[in-house]
Amino acid sequence: MFAIDEMAYKSPLRSWPPVGKLMLVLALLLGSLLSPTPIVPLIVLVIGIALLNRSCGLRLPNIMALACMETVLMLFISVTIITLMMPGEIIWRADMAGIPLAGAAGIQPASDGLSLHVTREGFNLAVLLTARAMAGFVILLFFASSTPIPHLFYAMRQLGLPNYLAELVVLVYRYSFMLLEQMQQMATAADCRLGFRGLGRSLQTAGRLVAGLFGRSMDFAERAQDALLCRNFRGEFMPFRQPAGLTARWIAASALMLAFLVLAGQMYSHLLVI
Repeated sequence: MFAIDEMAYKSPLRSWPPVGKLMLVLALLLGSLLSPTPIVPLIVLVIGIALLNRSCGLRLPNIMALACMETVLMLFISVTIITLMMPGEIIWRADMAGIPLAGAAGIQPASDGLSLHVTREGFNLAVLLTARAMAGFVILLFFASSTPIPHLFYAMRQLGLPNYLAELVVLVYRYSFMLLEQMQQMATAADCRLGFRGLGRSLQTAGRLVAGLFGRSMDFAERAQDALLCRNFRGEFMPFRQPAGLTARWIAASALMLAFLVLAGQMYSHLLVI
């Protein structure tokens, strides 16, 4: 978490109004989600990569790089399942002889074994979901890498969010990264002791890490609460310097961006990958 905070404070985009950045992020996310074609999510992905490059030069802390790899892996597994399970016009089939299996959507019994197939509808839906997920992930990375925690709280309060909700969001956001850093340290220590050598030992070590992390999280929550009370915390995260306020230019830019993405999605709604 300290690496992420340090990266956010060093970002050249830290001077941008936090509410303006939040509105821009929401406009990009909504434009990507409302699009029926992958063209718009790809546009949002390019914009997000450009903003992330300007914010941190695409140099992320180890914990965020690990989160990126895990997200891509889970996305690949989900998209593969969707591609195989979606019914429709078959564009690819593979017969695997000698592997009999009961028929199911995307998996049908061939004359001599298992048959896998991909449909046109499943492939197009998989590409659309992949583009949306990657675009949203990069956009959120840009916001996290350029917005310190006090600025995030300031932005939510400017939008009219109650203090207790803004406090809850900030604390969950902050301490989730700290727990991930603790888990990374525990995994590194276990790896140095050959705890992941062999399948059986790796499963045993992973179980111990999860159990240990649960205990550490409970202890960490108590110590964090005591630390906040010792600092006379009253539910507000005050920034050292007041961030820039929202201007009409940011509102207009966010609205124009959303309108452009919606119009682009309507214009190219008939375009599919295949």
